[in-house]
Parts: sequence; C-alpha cells; structure tokens
Amino acid sequence: MMQEIPLVSIITVTFNLIKAGREKYFRQCLESVHNQTYKNIEHIIIDGASNDGTVDLTKKYADKGWIKYISEQDNGIYDALNKGVKLASGKFIAFLNSDDYYHNNIGVEASVKALEKSNADFSYAPVLDFDEPNNFKKVTYPKISNVFFTIIPNHQTMFVKKSAIIKEGMFNTHYKCVADYDLTVRLCLKKYKSVYVKDIFTTYRWGGFSSEATKQGLVFKEVSDIYFNNYNNLCSLTREESEKMCGDIYCENYQDIPIKLAKKLRNFKPYFDYDEYQKYHPADFILYEKIRRLIRKFIPWSH
Repeated sequence: MMQEIPLVSIITVTFNLIKAGREKYFRQCLESVHNQTYKNIEHIIIDGASNDGTVDLTKKYADKGWIKYISEQDNGIYDALNKGVKLASGKFIAFLNSDDYYHNNIGVEASVKALEKSNADFSYAPVLDFDEPNNFKKVTYPKISNVFFTIIPNHQTMFVKKSAIIKEGMFNTHYKCVADYDLTVRLCLKKYKSVYVKDIFTTYRWGGFSSEATKQGLVFKEVSDIYFNNYNNLCSLTREESEKMCGDIYCENYQDIPIKLAKKLRNFKPYFDYDEYQKYHPADFILYEKIRRLIRKFIPWSH
C-alpha cells in the first residue's frame, strides 16, 4: 500500500477582488494551486464579507471541489489568516495571497519532500518578483542568515508545520502589514528547523496594500517595533537602535546591528552569521573586545 502523503493547507484571503479589478489574478491563483502535482491539498479561502460578487465567484470554484471557503467580517488580513489556520486540517500550511500564484506546478511537492526528508518545521524558497505595470521580473534568493534584519524569506514560498504556528501564537494582529515577518522572526528565535527548497515556483506580484504601506512608512514602523519587542528578550535595545536597524530592510544590513545584539545572535545559526557580521564591524569589534577585557580584568565576576 502506498504511504499516505501529508495534507497541505493553503490559505488565501480575499475581499472585494472584483471591485479592485483583480479577478483574473485570483483565478490564476486558484488554478495554480489546483494544477499542482501534489494532490493532497486543501485550499481554504477566507473572505472578509465581500459585497461585489467575489463570493459568487468563489462559490463557483467551491462547487467544482477546488476550494473550501467562508465569508464573514474580520479585523484585517492577519485576523483572517488566523481564522484560516484554525480551520486548516493540514500538517503543513502555506499562505498564498489572492494575486500571487505558483508558476511551477511542482512547488508544493518539492516543499513537502524537503520538509519530510529533513524533518524541518518550515521550508522557504526563491521567489519571482513581478511588477506588472513596469513588466519587471527578478528572482530573489533568500539568505536565511539575514532573517533577523531583512524581510526574508518571502512568506508565499514558505510551508510551515501547523503545530509550530499554533504553538507560537499564530499571527500578531497588532501588525497590519508585516505580521508574517514577525512570525518568521519568532520561529527563528525559537530555533525551529528550516530547509531551503531550491526550486523557483512562486510569483509574488508587487502592488496593493503592502506596497502602499511601504511608501507611507508603515512597514518600517512595524519592523522597528518587531525588532524592539523581540530582541529585547536577548539584550537591552532602545527604540533608536531598533529604528536604525530598519535602514534598508530589503537588503543586507549587518552594519546597523548593535554589537551587543550580534553577540547574542551568534548562537542562532543558521539564522545569523556572526563571522560575516564581524567583517562589517572590524574596528568597532576590536574596540568592543578591548573594553570587555578591561571590564573583566577589574571586575572578574562581570559578564
């Protein structure tokens, strides 16, 4: 008898997609999940009480057996995603936005194989960024050792054990645009095991709320808050230091991490590369170590 493969739950949140002119993207999203080579998938749509025909469109796909859905008011996207987590029956959960899609039909299969083989708690992969107005495409390859100061990996490429999401309290609904990154940071700080999937199978479409939130500075404000709230459990961090770490949260930014925090993060491999960090801080690091040695010389019991 063929061994049963684990169920994967894919959660997509919707609200008035037709009014927003994003119906074709939603259809593309649904079809990309349905066409996956991995067949033990439940696709759950959490709709926020749309009133523009989105629910009728969703029901057509539910009648075909492609999806399950609920439609009711919520308190934002992360409240809706938490509802999806609670409804999900899968061992692994993925979150796919309504305007994003899997352009490679082996994505789910490759991710589950990697997770099962490595016994990891979550997987991540490269992503194809697509800015339709400018017809711009690029592949972003995540470097997991940057996770504590860069918004990576793209959450649409991630598959996470439901048990880990539940244990860590799901999404923090205090955040309106980067609670997914907050959850990733918390998972890595708890040293959950990850596995990299080399296949490029997800297309992330720029635009919508996340892009507008970036322009307005909301993303940087929330990321700063995430750093302050999470890293203060490791060492004393000021609001100013947290804000400085947000200098460019989409690129490598080792130079803006305080040495006192880096010393704590050195124990979090593979999520932080302390050797690489030192390359960005040669003079500061030497001075820091001199001060530490002097303190220990005159105050032997200090740490």
